[in-house]
Amino acid sequence: MLLITLTTVATVGGQAGASAAASAPNSATSAVATVNGTAATDAGSTGAALEAYWTPERMRSAIPADKPAAVPTGSTGSTSDKPTGPATVAAAPQAASVKATDRANLNVNASITVGKIFFHDESDGKDYVCSGSTINNPTKNIVVTAGHCVHGGKGKKWHTNWQFVPYYDHGSRPYGTWWAKQLTSFKGWTQNGSYDWDLAFVNVWPNGSTRLVDQVGGNGLIVNYAKNLYVTLLAYPAGAPYDGSWQYACQGNMYAYGSEQVGFNCLLTGGASGGPFLYQYSDATGLGYVDSVISHGPDTINYGPYFDTDVLNLYNGVANYS
Repeated sequence: MLLITLTTVATVGGQAGASAAASAPNSATSAVATVNGTAATDAGSTGAALEAYWTPERMRSAIPADKPAAVPTGSTGSTSDKPTGPATVAAAPQAASVKATDRANLNVNASITVGKIFFHDESDGKDYVCSGSTINNPTKNIVVTAGHCVHGGKGKKWHTNWQFVPYYDHGSRPYGTWWAKQLTSFKGWTQNGSYDWDLAFVNVWPNGSTRLVDQVGGNGLIVNYAKNLYVTLLAYPAGAPYDGSWQYACQGNMYAYGSEQVGFNCLLTGGASGGPFLYQYSDATGLGYVDSVISHGPDTINYGPYFDTDVLNLYNGVANYS
């Protein structure tokens, strides 16, 4: 099925935000996923509870997790295009074990590795939607998304009843539903609410005997690459003029935003949070290398954390979690 595409070439813009004091903001923090206040201790009970909670009506009614429009906190120094460490391929893409049969050789195709995220925010008692994508890892179970799609930020809580639906298609779930087992982010997000650290990895339970990356494939992961790469953004915007029922894409060059973020000019609204910036996206395979995720900005601009060595360390800390 053809993905609706918004093509743009981004121009340099943005300004670094004020510095935010943080205690080891690059430290990882994790939590066992919970369902209705109870720890998710096995796949069977977790899946049954979430299937009961996420009725079709509740999923349709979930609110777009708006991309915060405030000037980001934590970015220090002037805008810089320079990588902060050696360019590293942290993970190589892997195709799905089950080949997708509904892909056409059109530009731009939707990716079965990209999906819609549903969660309950304990801080306000409401249900929300975000976007996310798979990352290849040894245990084949990682979803990457924005930090605010797993935790409310400074003074708030971990989200609950978290699930990922790859290739969500107008309510259809052709590649199943995958439930969180462990949520991981940076303390810079969970303790300080800094968008420099608005990133999360989620390890999900297997679905029966099948693992997520084996089912839909896994994107690669790169860190310390140039900040002006040509990328493809894929996400499920749910704020007007979109309704969150299908993937949308933008293609063009990202740019440095402050010292710790990248930007991309594209109309993707609330609900797109967590969608990947994909380098070398292949329209034939639906795979690429994740180089950032949508974090915040006004509706016409998507800012995300710059993927540096801290992101590599965060990934390595969860890559073998099963």
